[in-house]
Amino acid sequence: MFQRLKNTIDSAFEQEQQRQKAAAAQQTPSRSGSGARRSSSRALSPSRRQGRNRQPANDADRAPGEKGPDPSEFVIGDDDELSRAGTPRPPAVREEQGSSVVNEKDGGEEDAARDAKPSDIPTEVRAKLRRLEKIEAKYTELLRSYRIAHTRVSAIEPFEASLRENTPLTSITDPGAFVEYLNQNKLKGDMVMDELKRVSSERDTFKQKLEQAEMRAKEAESRAEQLKAEKDALSAQSKHEHVNGTSVQHQENPESAQATSAASPEPEKTAEKSDDSEEFFSYDSELPRVKAELQTREEQIRKLESKNKELQGNIAVAQESAEQLVRNLEIANRDLQALRDSKEQSEREGKERFESLESNRNEAQAALEKAEKALSELSDQRDKHESIVVNLQTTLESTRQELENIRSEQSSAPEQGEEQNRLQNQVERLEADLAEFRSSHQKQTKRGETLNSLVDTLRSQLKDAESERDVLRKVATDFSALQATIAAETVEQDQAGDPAATANTNEAAASKKKNNNKKKKKGSKATEAATTDGTETPVDTPATKGAADEEMDEERQTRINESEAEIATQIAKDRIIERLNSKLKDQDDLKEEIEGLRDTLLNIGDEHVVDKDMIKELRADKVALEESLQKLEKDVTELRASQASSSASSEQERQSLAANFEELKRKADSLQTDLSAAEQLAASRFKDLTDMREILQKAQPELAALRSEVAELRSSKEEIVVKTAEVRRLEAREKDLRSEITMYKSQASEKDADIRALNDKINQETKLRIGTEETNRKAQRDLQRVEDDWKDAAEARDRLSKELATAQEELKSARSNLRDLEQQVSKLTSDAEGLRDEMGLKTAQYNSAQSLMNSMQDQTHEIGAQMKEVRERCESLEEELADAHRLLSERSREGETMRRLLADAESRADSKVREMRERMELAVEERDRAEEQASTAGRRRARELEDLKQKVRDVERDLARATEAREDFASTEKELRRQKEDFERRATQASDEVKEIRQAMSQLRDALDEGERHSQELEQEKTDLRRALEETQERLDKVQKSSKSMAEELRNLQAFKPRTPDFSIQSSRSSLDYSGTPSRIASPPVKGRTPSVATAVGSDAGSNSMDLVYLKNVLLHFLEQKDKSLQKQFVPVLGKILHFDPKEEQKLMAAITAK
Repeated sequence: MFQRLKNTIDSAFEQEQQRQKAAAAQQTPSRSGSGARRSSSRALSPSRRQGRNRQPANDADRAPGEKGPDPSEFVIGDDDELSRAGTPRPPAVREEQGSSVVNEKDGGEEDAARDAKPSDIPTEVRAKLRRLEKIEAKYTELLRSYRIAHTRVSAIEPFEASLRENTPLTSITDPGAFVEYLNQNKLKGDMVMDELKRVSSERDTFKQKLEQAEMRAKEAESRAEQLKAEKDALSAQSKHEHVNGTSVQHQENPESAQATSAASPEPEKTAEKSDDSEEFFSYDSELPRVKAELQTREEQIRKLESKNKELQGNIAVAQESAEQLVRNLEIANRDLQALRDSKEQSEREGKERFESLESNRNEAQAALEKAEKALSELSDQRDKHESIVVNLQTTLESTRQELENIRSEQSSAPEQGEEQNRLQNQVERLEADLAEFRSSHQKQTKRGETLNSLVDTLRSQLKDAESERDVLRKVATDFSALQATIAAETVEQDQAGDPAATANTNEAAASKKKNNNKKKKKGSKATEAATTDGTETPVDTPATKGAADEEMDEERQTRINESEAEIATQIAKDRIIERLNSKLKDQDDLKEEIEGLRDTLLNIGDEHVVDKDMIKELRADKVALEESLQKLEKDVTELRASQASSSASSEQERQSLAANFEELKRKADSLQTDLSAAEQLAASRFKDLTDMREILQKAQPELAALRSEVAELRSSKEEIVVKTAEVRRLEAREKDLRSEITMYKSQASEKDADIRALNDKINQETKLRIGTEETNRKAQRDLQRVEDDWKDAAEARDRLSKELATAQEELKSARSNLRDLEQQVSKLTSDAEGLRDEMGLKTAQYNSAQSLMNSMQDQTHEIGAQMKEVRERCESLEEELADAHRLLSERSREGETMRRLLADAESRADSKVREMRERMELAVEERDRAEEQASTAGRRRARELEDLKQKVRDVERDLARATEAREDFASTEKELRRQKEDFERRATQASDEVKEIRQAMSQLRDALDEGERHSQELEQEKTDLRRALEETQERLDKVQKSSKSMAEELRNLQAFKPRTPDFSIQSSRSSLDYSGTPSRIASPPVKGRTPSVATAVGSDAGSNSMDLVYLKNVLLHFLEQKDKSLQKQFVPVLGKILHFDPKEEQKLMAAITAK
């Protein structure tokens, strides 16, 4: 503004000096005309300089990252010289502007005048020329530096564009945000790596557990084979001893035979036959032996069945561990997907958190089942310990009996001392074992006390964790309420911004009127009309000042209220942040306490390892005792052969040993009761420990979820702070823009008034055509720029439409992929139905195979092979489902990328709308500048009218040109207004396009939600298939168990069949009794037929239940589908399940289409 005033004042001074010199010299009219032309050209030069000086100012007003004008616009002609009027140098014409022929004539006349009288140039003009010559020396350097800056800005623009496309950043002016973005990416990568490490470690541990379970199963199978081999060896040894016993019994009395049979089972075998010559065998004495053998075989069968159950339990544990591994892998995948979810899916993440808590609860239940199985194993170990104690008691009894036999048989005891020493050593060993059992009992009681204390501490800590969880949930609700209050505040601020903007517009209008009044006062020196206008306008200023002051007071009051509300909200936010920090500290304390509890649990596990080592040592001692027992039995047989009778001293020693044995027996009974009580305590403590482990496992995921919620709250807090700052900045910008718009409107109204005044005075102007031509050229350039901008905007809109079309095509491809996945699911369900049908056929085959006992083993092998095939099929189906999940995850990632691209497209569209608005504002500003230049030229020409009254002829000749220029100017003004309206219309179109893009985004989000829902349904179907497989496996296990038991009974029957004819020779009644006993024990035909019916009924019931579950799932899917095409795809499936006729299917299709 000051520069314009300075330039106008300088031009006025120059014109006055020229006027005085022209009057003093009294030059010719032509001379005066040339001087006028020269003065007019000099008057025009400051405006040109002013235009040049104004361009850098506009460039300075622009943003640092915005691209300035092209440096080629500043290059001047071929000689790189400035075009000036009134200098002694020859005129240099610009190629871009293309000066007219009249200017060239004026320049020639001016050169001739300067050659004729160089002394006419005043001193001030010469000083300015020298200054211009100095500036010309620096012009090349300035142009070079500007080119460098321009290249730098042009290099920065593509980098910022790539930043906007690939990152949330918008410019390079904020390096802190870029560093924060890199840190967030690094943190995300670290979190993913930690999660992968954790999942891989869990996978390795589960693999180790599975290998251990397989090793245990192999060991159990090897033990079963060893037991079978021992059983065969025992049967062979018993036959051998039976033959030896018959040969010894011929020489003994029947009374001694009865006594020895009451003492031990081996003498009973010797007393079964009396004499080979008298009888072949005695049927009455053979019956109890056979019964005893049957009982032993039954006990062996029971032991084998118990071992088989243990093996099956181990296999079930291994299967559960494998399933647990699969679940953990699925949980890890869910966690990775949850990390990749964005802020927009926060509500969905909350639902998934609840689902993950339910899955954790299920896992805790599975862990409880594992603990119960561990308790059953401990109970088995207790039973083993009890069996060890019973074996020790039996060994003591056998040793006592052997001592009695030895004393009765010995007549002289030369080796009696050695036998006593052996027995005493054995008794001492037993006492040492009892002492060890007592010490282990004391350790277990101490361990139980420590476990009780740990359980109490864990319960208290779990209560604290639950209270912390409730507090954090309350904080989350408070945070959501705070967000709602912030949104309400932003709405109120938007509403409060409108009166403030109107106040600013009134102030700007008032200030503009004051400035115009000042201009009119200055212009009063030229004409009297101007002075009258200047005197009239100051009268209205006091009223406008009072209104402006009142509006300013109101605006200040509203701003004070808004600042107070913002301070209150900020204080509340600070309090919430302090609460969250204190809760985070408490959470860290909880983490430390949980780590301490883990250490205590590890110590308890170490103590359990020590107990297991003690059990192994006891087993080794048991083996040593069994070996000593075998040695004692050998010694007893040797003593029987060597010594025949015993003395009275041995009888006394026997009584003392019997008393000692009774005392030891009492001690063993007391120890056994103590052991049982200790084992009960240990079982209760272990149960409490497992409960606390479950509670800990439940608390850990909740703590992890709380931590993730706290991290999300922090990030959301930071985002809210950033967004509030952005909202405030945008509101200030909006207020500024509104004030500027009002100011521009007021300026436009004032300019319209000035234009009307100029139209009244334009009949008296002489050379307005040159200025108007220059303004027309500038307007044409502006029009070209605006047209280029419009072309760029149209290209951007076409590009956005293309991107939207590609996004829609990708969405169609994603939907087609979802349909393919649904078809695959339907195929899988049909395969599952085929598997069910095959299972039904197999059950029928099994029911038919039960009637044929000889071919049962072959059929069981076939069923096992078929089950392997079924498992392989199930594994392949699981792999296909995993592939489907992978494809779904890929589609979800693609959807996220599509969302990001759409968000980028929205941001680009918004930025382009802003750019178009800025360009429109620039065009309006340039129009205002052109109007101001026209007004200054008009005032200058008005002053020159007093000197140009002699040039009436020239005025009449140029009057037609001026009228044409006025019409051109009016037409350009109309075009500018029309372009302004076009720009506004295009802005509305751009906003409509933005709305359409947002609608497309919402549709894409709905499609993604449907895809996720379909994936959840697929997971549910997968779980149903797994349940069905588990049920079929359980049925097969039952079938295999029953087949094994039947095969063993059949073998026993075949082993006993050859002896039945011999028994029938002696007496018919006894043979009938004996033939009845095996039928009671085994009775294969009845047992073979009744289970077949039961199993058939069970299999039919199971198939019906499975069919009902499948039918329920199909009906639920059919009712959930909203798409008619998908419902039509379900119609043939329902027709196959419910046995529809074609007419019924057509009716159902018609009902679906009629919806």
